[in-house]
Amino acid sequence: MKTILMNCTVIDCTGGAPIPDATVTLDDNRIAGIEQGRVEPSGGSRVFDLDGGYVLPGLWGVHTHLGAIFPDPENLTTRESTAARTIRAGRNAMDALRRGVTGVRVVGDLDYLDIAWREAFERGLFVGPRLFVAGEYILATGGHGHDIPGAREIDGPYEMRKAVREQLKHGVDWIKLGVTGGVATAGESMQESQLLLDEIEAATSVAHLKGKKVTVHAGGPMGVKMSIRGGVDCIEHGYYLDDEAIEMMAENDVFYVPTLFVTQYEEFMRKSGMADYQIEKASTAAQAHREGFQKALRAGVKIACGADSSPVGDHTLVEIEQLARAGMTEMEALMAATRTSAELCGVADRLGTVEVGKLADLIVLSADPLQDISNIRALTLVFKDGNAVETELPEGVEDFWTLYWPEKNGAS
Repeated sequence: MKTILMNCTVIDCTGGAPIPDATVTLDDNRIAGIEQGRVEPSGGSRVFDLDGGYVLPGLWGVHTHLGAIFPDPENLTTRESTAARTIRAGRNAMDALRRGVTGVRVVGDLDYLDIAWREAFERGLFVGPRLFVAGEYILATGGHGHDIPGAREIDGPYEMRKAVREQLKHGVDWIKLGVTGGVATAGESMQESQLLLDEIEAATSVAHLKGKKVTVHAGGPMGVKMSIRGGVDCIEHGYYLDDEAIEMMAENDVFYVPTLFVTQYEEFMRKSGMADYQIEKASTAAQAHREGFQKALRAGVKIACGADSSPVGDHTLVEIEQLARAGMTEMEALMAATRTSAELCGVADRLGTVEVGKLADLIVLSADPLQDISNIRALTLVFKDGNAVETELPEGVEDFWTLYWPEKNGAS
């Protein structure tokens, strides 16, 4: 079936100028045409008059943990069953699609639940975003996140190879390593290195043999540089970056997912129940994190969008706003959350921009996000694979906040 989107402006996220007075034609699940002016629909076509709305590619969040609740002062995630976490993770993903997030990379979760949901969405058992998954999160014994469900502790290159091969056996798209300390774990700094170079090299050599990429949690410059020397493909967080680390990212074509949400969103820290030591670490790093991001941006590092927080849908929107507030133009922030994120996940040939021939994962906004980035919240329609997605919850169904963080509802 053909679908006609009329009376709209296309922001294709290629970096080109918006296309006003446009008509977008979808043929089944692909974009078949983008023309200026009105196109007469053929018989049997579905027609959407968008009343001057804005058509963009679907948004992406490429640093998520679908089953995570952070902070978790009541320790729900350590008390619940794997089945309960799996249900909550799927709900988190489906809610993200309702908010316009059509692509999600999961960088660590429990018992391969991310793989189960990827396959469920691909088979059409449920309607959700496209998932790119990492299985278990691999770290040094006692390292960052060792007390979080879904962590896989290793020591030495031999155990690393075994752990990576185990993830590959289950069908992951990515390998995720914890190289340094971070915000969530007590008794460590955000900059201390925990994995060693031979362990990182063991992971990348095994993963790359299978054509899979490796991303790393790395807070400090020493960990970032060691990771790049070890052959990784992407840096997560980079709370403290020095000039050499940024230069190495640019020269080696290493992607950067800065997760500005973690250090820049102080209101969330205060309302969500974060521990004092977590707030102190995040707040102390905030200025360096922002400045490092700005230097990476100026150096031409490829920057993608991920919030590292749930609900994924709500907080992906916050992260896009943070990217713009920290120094990106509105167009750069949109491209980080679309084209660059799709490129990171290896699917830029079919997703991430509004171009003829690409899959029709699209959103429609009622206001111009190039004038105000917060207009990404003015969502009117979501298309996944050319099909319109219901953006409103059915009557009587509670939202994610009310279900899982009732005392913090509205903190985002």
